[in-house]
Amino acid sequence: MNDLKLALRQLRKAPGFTIAAVIVLALGIGANTAVFSLVYTLFFAPPAYARPHDLVQVFSQDKKNPKTYRGFSYPTYRDIREQNTVFSDVMGFNLALIGIGERSDTRRAFGAMVSSNYFSVFGVPLARGRTFLPEEETPGAGRAVAIVSYSYWQKQNADPSLIGSQMMINGHPFTIVGIAPKGFTTEMIFSPEVWLPLGVYDQVVNDFQDSEEKTVFGG
Repeated sequence: MNDLKLALRQLRKAPGFTIAAVIVLALGIGANTAVFSLVYTLFFAPPAYARPHDLVQVFSQDKKNPKTYRGFSYPTYRDIREQNTVFSDVMGFNLALIGIGERSDTRRAFGAMVSSNYFSVFGVPLARGRTFLPEEETPGAGRAVAIVSYSYWQKQNADPSLIGSQMMINGHPFTIVGIAPKGFTTEMIFSPEVWLPLGVYDQVVNDFQDSEEKTVFGG
């Protein structure tokens, strides 16, 4: 106790140092908290979806470089899903950096282009609204709909009328049809803020039909 009183008296004599010390300490604690949160989320937090041990990620192998693996084009994914006899279901997704907002108010965020059965494969119900329809995942379908994260909804004051409203994504209007469940994350380091159906991929990432960047999950 005497040592603490002495330390406080010394700090009062040098208020500038006290402020600097407190700021540095706060920054240190903040940085440690951020690192801990990231490590916990990546390695220790329980998955926010059902049957995590029953899910496997499928890649294609590069014939020219057998040690290199990559995703699939949509036609290949569709063939895998239709001819599947191993998994109870197969879904596809691709992570992309998107722009949310209009003109000068546009900000960057992570979005995921997913198949219509994405949330059902993970076994999670939406907090509100609906998931994507099968016809919305077909390339060129042009059904501009979106599912937003729970945190995005909270930033909008948890307004129930968010369902049915529009948001601008990469300069295109999208109708919000659903809200993801609270705390929902997948194995991706960057959690999507928005999920879009595969059918609007060409509005977000070019050359969707032939692109070999889709990741496939089987469960």
